[in-house]
Amino acid sequence: PSTPVVAALCAAEILGLAGFSIVPALLPQFIQAWSLTNTQAGWLAGIVSAGYMLAVIPLVGLTDRRPARHIYLASSGLSALSCFGMALCDSLLPALGFRALAGIAIAGMYMPGLRALTHGVRGATRARIAAWYTSSFTIGASLSFLFGRVGTLLGWRSAFVIAGILGAAGLLIAWAALPRGGSGDEEESQPLLDFRPVLANRDVLALMVGYAAAIWGCVGLRQWIVVFLTFCAGDQAADPAQAWIILVVGAVINFLGVPAGLIGNELSIRYGLRTIATLVFVLSAFAGGLFGFTPMLPYIAVLGVSVVAGFIVQGNFSNLTSGVLAVAVPRYLGATIGLYSCIGFGASFLGTLLFGVTLDQFGGTSQLAAWAVSFGTCGLACLAGAAATILLPRNIWQR
Repeated sequence: PSTPVVAALCAAEILGLAGFSIVPALLPQFIQAWSLTNTQAGWLAGIVSAGYMLAVIPLVGLTDRRPARHIYLASSGLSALSCFGMALCDSLLPALGFRALAGIAIAGMYMPGLRALTHGVRGATRARIAAWYTSSFTIGASLSFLFGRVGTLLGWRSAFVIAGILGAAGLLIAWAALPRGGSGDEEESQPLLDFRPVLANRDVLALMVGYAAAIWGCVGLRQWIVVFLTFCAGDQAADPAQAWIILVVGAVINFLGVPAGLIGNELSIRYGLRTIATLVFVLSAFAGGLFGFTPMLPYIAVLGVSVVAGFIVQGNFSNLTSGVLAVAVPRYLGATIGLYSCIGFGASFLGTLLFGVTLDQFGGTSQLAAWAVSFGTCGLACLAGAAATILLPRNIWQR
């Protein structure tokens, strides 16, 4: 695909994600308004990933049979509708339903869009297209975080309505830009839910474990950062200016996934995926796993450390995805990226939920020990990722 096509679909993806991070950005408001426990808040923040996890395998698997364009467009429309539905919610249960629907929609947009863009492309070019596309997901999630500002000014319902309108605009852009045909026309279509050939690929298996670890390792800094900084700010958190600073820091942390992912991908191409991914995981285990102790520092230092830690823990997003595209057997590509994405977002859901459960078990958001143990779970996930990526071959890009 041409550069304008890649840029257009990246823009459509960003618009389609306008509602993605509104809940974590306004999580303290939802906790207060609906009297949620931290476990319930974990469900609300993580249910998008659960919906994604359940839907991504059949939807991405369909790209082995149907054009990815059709799947992307239908899912993009569903994403916009989920935002409008969320704006009508008054309690946790219907909100969980619409947020799960948003996750299902994203499942039909993210990896099918990647497959449409990389169909017929090989080598470093494919790796770079994948890096830009996956980084656009991070940009969309970051800008969505700033919609929390709309929520503080006009109410969270208005934020979701605007997100739905932007999602509809993204649908129109994708309709005009997405390549017609491609994917879904492979010979000898495979059974939709037959993952035996995928799981037989040792390199793919290691990358799946690594991707799950990378996402789990950053849930504290991506999903719970507003609640955490609100705790660190103490009485200052009630100041509107301070609340805006917290949202900006949350958005910056999410946005840092773009340069972190692109740099990690380029370093992996140059020095080897195994070396760079393992190194990033080890650094992330320290930066993310020990982050829960930062409230002992001055508040301004906590803000700075959170940005640095957020950069480090997101360094393995793009390179692992580029790696799985390189080692997957072409005839099983749809099933491979479907299972890969399912496992990754399943880890996001479980990690976010476990974080909230751990907070409740160790005394709640007002206790330093609760934050230390909760972030410690993220650090353990990163160590598991390092153990997986160390098993990769040296020359993965030549496969």
